[in-house]
Amino acid sequence: MKTVAQKNVQGMALAALGFSLYSIGDVFVKLASSDYQPYQIGFYINLFFLPLVLAFSSKTGGLMNALRTKHLKLHLLRAACGLTTFTMMTNGFHKLGMATSYTLIFAAPFIATIMSIFVMGEKIRIYRWCAIAAGFTGVLVVLRPGFIPMEPAAIGIVFAAFAYAASTMIIRKIGEHEPLLCFSLFGSMAHLTLFGGYMVYKGQMHLPAMDHAWYFAGTAFFHVFANFAVSRAFASAETSVIAPFHYVQLIWGIFFGYVVFNHIIDIWTAIGGVIIVGSGIYMIHREHVRHREMTHGVVASGNAVE
Repeated sequence: MKTVAQKNVQGMALAALGFSLYSIGDVFVKLASSDYQPYQIGFYINLFFLPLVLAFSSKTGGLMNALRTKHLKLHLLRAACGLTTFTMMTNGFHKLGMATSYTLIFAAPFIATIMSIFVMGEKIRIYRWCAIAAGFTGVLVVLRPGFIPMEPAAIGIVFAAFAYAASTMIIRKIGEHEPLLCFSLFGSMAHLTLFGGYMVYKGQMHLPAMDHAWYFAGTAFFHVFANFAVSRAFASAETSVIAPFHYVQLIWGIFFGYVVFNHIIDIWTAIGGVIIVGSGIYMIHREHVRHREMTHGVVASGNAVE
């Protein structure tokens, strides 16, 4: 039987792999954004993504179990949040580059923490408020309102951060006992329907050019396996150990931006990114310390069984 330390090491490896695969998939999204609108990209990706999800359904809870969910409305609401996040991020990749887009979307954990007060009834301690304030300061450093013209794509990603944060709250409301398949299946089906319907409305319902199909197949392939890796990582190891690996995407965003797209981030984006990532890691660390102290207090008082 594996020890907690061994599970954490395995979880960290899976998280690093999973978030890296997400970033590789996003490279294909940015490549496609030069020739296609976000709603077209979303539709074409899901044409490949949904069959892959169904192919592995037996490993992720079973199709019949997923269809019997009691949380369909919440899954559809989460799908709407995902649609907003995807559309804004795709536009951000095209207009701002991957690194800047990742930097701004990382405001989502701070927004989610504030949302948890109203949705989950949580109490936020002073250290978390300090981390939140620092995180939003980092966003302001990147945006520099009043010093440079506000880029609509950047505002869109800040809006996407709210949608992403709302999505995390919905996941918490649904709970951990829901089949993993549900979190991919209903979102993919909803996106196919909504993006497809809009394409019909625009008179653009046609298949992509054959030499572009690999953009969408590549995204679907890497994102499906990224989802499996990250889900397994969070299931097998402590959240406080896994969560910081999300910021690996920023490193990949800078790397791919330079190597593939010849894009270098400016000094203010770099400074803002450091502030945001540092604040996020500090908040995660403090939450881990608090959890450890609470656990120690329960054991010390003799109420561990309760």
